[in-house]
Amino acid sequence: MSGSTRGRWPAWTVLLIAGALAVAIALSVTQGLHQRVGQDFHVFWQAGRNFASGAPLYHGYPPGARPLKYPPFAAMVFLLLAPFPLQVAGAIFSFLNLVLWVTAVYLTREIVAHTFPHRNRSFLPLVLAVVFSAQFFLDNFHHVQMNELVFVLVLLGVHAYLRGKDVRAAVCLVTATAIKITPIFFVAWLVIRGRRRAALAVPPLVLACVLVPLLVRGPKTGAAEIVEYYHAFLEGHQHGEIGDYTGGQNLAALVNRMTRPGENARGVSYRYLPTSERAAQLAYQALWATVFLVFLSKLGLLRIRGALVSAFELGMIVLAGLLLSPITFTTHLVSLLFVYHAFLSIRPASLSPSARVVAAVLFVAMVVTGLSGRDLAGSTVYLAVGGYSVYAWTVLLLFVTAVVLGGRATEPVPPPTAMTIGGGSASRPAC
Repeated sequence: MSGSTRGRWPAWTVLLIAGALAVAIALSVTQGLHQRVGQDFHVFWQAGRNFASGAPLYHGYPPGARPLKYPPFAAMVFLLLAPFPLQVAGAIFSFLNLVLWVTAVYLTREIVAHTFPHRNRSFLPLVLAVVFSAQFFLDNFHHVQMNELVFVLVLLGVHAYLRGKDVRAAVCLVTATAIKITPIFFVAWLVIRGRRRAALAVPPLVLACVLVPLLVRGPKTGAAEIVEYYHAFLEGHQHGEIGDYTGGQNLAALVNRMTRPGENARGVSYRYLPTSERAAQLAYQALWATVFLVFLSKLGLLRIRGALVSAFELGMIVLAGLLLSPITFTTHLVSLLFVYHAFLSIRPASLSPSARVVAAVLFVAMVVTGLSGRDLAGSTVYLAVGGYSVYAWTVLLLFVTAVVLGGRATEPVPPPTAMTIGGGSASRPAC
């Protein structure tokens, strides 16, 4: 092969990429043209403009606009959208969401390959994971949401940590959390399980994410906005109310629909264990505390054992965040791509008969949650799957299984040092 042709892509590859880009641009432009006041993306765009102009972030919205439920740091990030008209910004971010989907698939494959050496190495698990999680990514694309951005930042943080890039990992995970609170479970993982340099990088980064937008907006305004954000969004959730966001798929919504009368627009009830509001509230708080304590206890146990970071440990963190988050709609379930890939990569021959039964149940749950989109299964099936919390039950069952599997295949190793990766040697193949 001559030097002039070495390294060139085949013509069919170039044409395929060009065709995919053309389709992505066309879809993104179409999506951008549909952006209006009152839609999800307008919240982000308006927050960026308000941050730039000095207008209030958490009150004084335009008529018909939705409230901002993101921290002040997120509004500062949304400054990048502010120079463009709403529809142009929507088209740009829609295209970015398609790029982020591809990036998430790549990073998921790399991280699972590094943390699950005895997996099924065929392409089928990844293909199925992409298929079963596709409706969540398409939902994000349709609503021009930020969940893919947050998910990819988390994956970049994990990827960096596995490569021994401690500070870079902390930057990615803290930034993701500063944009949207849910990745705080990965920050907790980094502090509990991470090397010392990674853990020590977290506090100053957290402080910077709080102080920088405060100082940019002015100390008085910035401090007032932090307090307003707390009262407008966080305060109600810290008391464990189950009546908010009943259409979600977290533990609160699961308990609410299971135990209380239906309050949806169609007046349909999905209750099958009727109980009083007080009893339902206590059941939710107990379930929330149990999942949280199991999550922390598992991380602590893995730290004490010096276990290698496994795909199931990482999946456990994803699932804990979805269950415990104040808001978990289907658009937030993009992170199931990673979890599905990890579980689908288990080799059936390595399982005991009882474990195969559990694996079969999980597989059916993935099929149902993955193929129950409104366009594919119809409105009746789609609403029933959501109403009976099949997504939430699937996440809960996956969480329990991930807790059992996390760290099981690893061996004790010396305590982490600056040259180790999750308790293992840095000489292991990097992602």
